Amino acid sequence: MLKHPFYKYSFFTLLIVDIAYALGLIIANSASFTTGSALAATVWFVTFYWLPVWSAAAVIFYLRNKHINKIAFEWLIAVVFMALGNVLTDILLTQLFDGHKSMGVFVVFNGLLWGSCIYFTSIFIENKKRATAEKHALKQAQLATLRYQLNPHFMFNSLNTISAYIHTNPDLADEVLHELADILRYSLDTAEQQQIPLQQELTIIEKYLNIEKARFGDKLQVNYHIPNRLKDISLPPLLIQPIIENAIKHNANQTSLILNITLSELPNGVKIQISDNGKGFSSDVIKHGHGNGVGMKNILKRVKQLGKSKVLLSNNNGAVVTLELAL
Repeated sequence: MLKHPFYKYSFFTLLIVDIAYALGLIIANSASFTTGSALAATVWFVTFYWLPVWSAAAVIFYLRNKHINKIAFEWLIAVVFMALGNVLTDILLTQLFDGHKSMGVFVVFNGLLWGSCIYFTSIFIENKKRATAEKHALKQAQLATLRYQLNPHFMFNSLNTISAYIHTNPDLADEVLHELADILRYSLDTAEQQQIPLQQELTIIEKYLNIEKARFGDKLQVNYHIPNRLKDISLPPLLIQPIIENAIKHNANQTSLILNITLSELPNGVKIQISDNGKGFSSDVIKHGHGNGVGMKNILKRVKQLGKSKVLLSNNNGAVVTLELAL
């Protein structure tokens, strides 16, 4: 039970509050720091802050485990334990220091004030952390959904290529089958990874292009313009491959298709451009950032999840997709 983060954070928070309160009293009364004031501060910390707060938390967490979770009841527990802690503190200070005056019924007000403050502050922090965790979990779920939407055209075409060559060129069919298996294995292996090295991504892109070259032969040409210093950067997995796949799919009837993959540095990130010599984007696609398919829609959503990153579509003797990624 003590593994709950509340215990660790509350201990140091209460210790800071106690020290600040003790120093405030010393400064306000223009008194010097003595062993007596250190002893009083220690008593306050142990019996008024630490033990009541941890005891109340232990009871509240126990009740929550029993599915008893009522704010009013939890607040009452916090107030009662703080009041009892105040009583114990008052008794100890009375016995240890002759000049100490008993607080009497004021302990009830003290318990009400401190119990309410500590409890509702804890609830606020707890709810904020829960909301952050839920938002993060939702984001990861959305990314996972986008990642697992493998383009059926790619799978269909790859299997068709294998089928076409399995009798006429079994070695090539076997090679394509292994490349396809490597891509699918890579997709599964990187499912939980947020970032992977660019060099690793390029290896998978090469395997994907080997499958496409088995279909298109010499009509498909790919040029890489990647400075060596950028090959060590990390980026989200399977982010570039769908763009290349989209370019090939929409220009499959061309007698010659040239793809250019270009990387360059940005002040706080990297710019990735994938261009082709195909028919380019329609004005409607450029206006909306995507067409009717799921490929570019998924890319836009994934990049949006990254924050401070964007996707730009343009035409320049063919289609140009520009990713500006903040790293």
